[in-house]
Amino acid sequence: MLRSASSVSSRSQHIPSSAFPFSLVAKIFIIYTDIMTNTHFAPAERDDMDKILDVYRLIASEPIFMALMDRLEQNILILNDRRQTVFINDAVIKNYSIEKPEDILGMRPGEIFKCLNSINEGGCGTARFCKECGAVNAILATQLKNEERLEECVITSFDGETYELQVSSKPFEFKGVQYTLFSICDIGQKKRMKVLEQIFFHDVLNIAGGIHSMLQLIMDGSLIEDDAERDKINRLLVLTSEQLINELSAHKILKAAEMNELIVTRSKFMSTDLLSSVTAMAENLKSAYGKIIYLDAGSDCFEIDTDESLLTRVLLNMLTNALEASEVGDKVTVSVRLANSIAVFSVHNKQVIPEQNRHLIYQRSFTTKKRGSGLGTHSVKLLTERYLNGRADFVSDEEIGTVFRIHIPVQF
Repeated sequence: MLRSASSVSSRSQHIPSSAFPFSLVAKIFIIYTDIMTNTHFAPAERDDMDKILDVYRLIASEPIFMALMDRLEQNILILNDRRQTVFINDAVIKNYSIEKPEDILGMRPGEIFKCLNSINEGGCGTARFCKECGAVNAILATQLKNEERLEECVITSFDGETYELQVSSKPFEFKGVQYTLFSICDIGQKKRMKVLEQIFFHDVLNIAGGIHSMLQLIMDGSLIEDDAERDKINRLLVLTSEQLINELSAHKILKAAEMNELIVTRSKFMSTDLLSSVTAMAENLKSAYGKIIYLDAGSDCFEIDTDESLLTRVLLNMLTNALEASEVGDKVTVSVRLANSIAVFSVHNKQVIPEQNRHLIYQRSFTTKKRGSGLGTHSVKLLTERYLNGRADFVSDEEIGTVFRIHIPVQF
């Protein structure tokens, strides 16, 4: 709705010059202004809040500009020369559940989205991995080269959310001072659905093609020399059809989870029975060929009350990822332990994730495979933390290899 001049004016006047009610998170980041200046990439220095507020009041005092900004459907931030937010429009407040502009003034874009890389001495843009961030690079291109820049970036927040964004950065002059007009478009859902469909149809067509070929062999009896060969093909046909059913089920579950439509159905079952079942499923996977799946005999046996189907899907994804990362002859170990009413399921393989990739592991589209979707580890985290009330993590180093874990309450 287009604001009247009086309503716009009141927005700027209600901010006191002294006791400014910004959020605790904002306070933490602003404290970095004076005491934390280390950076691995973009400059870490910040303006103090008095200066930020002066700019906000100046912008908010222009009724025509305010009316224009708040009428736009795009998410707009105005940034100062130190990449700090000095203004946001109504679209940002609405789309990202921000109570009021004051809560994020002075923060940088990654800090607004609670980016994991912003939790360091200098905040957003100063971590080692920020060099790869499309958002920071777009802003710097505008501020250092006076360029307009369109980039994409993926942000993983410290509360488990993943944002896939297209960002635009443009030079913007206001009352003789240069700022950056920074717009944000969430492209995550569109990309997710496209990736899901591409991977799903590719895999289903491959499996269906295999089933069709085996059926042709069975129908043309002259191509099969003896009963043993026929029995082998029949067994393979059963396994392949089971794989097709599994792919259909996995796609249905992940799509529902992404759309927040997944229904959790609780049941009681034994921890080691579940691991035995998942291990048996994994042994029939193409990625398991030539590799050893070892069920740790020292695993704890106890009762769990949660969604068995979803937990099975998570564990099978963990095991599949480990098998795909392993080489022929490698051993993949699965185990479960009970600790303080928490079931800790682990999948270990000896391969090591490169250090530069570790912070990307749970991002939705990240993959190291030539034809990977990036949905395997993402779905593990999504299903575990959003639907099973648990937590997913991993460790990877030269000494132990890689261990992916999920921590699930025994009682949902």
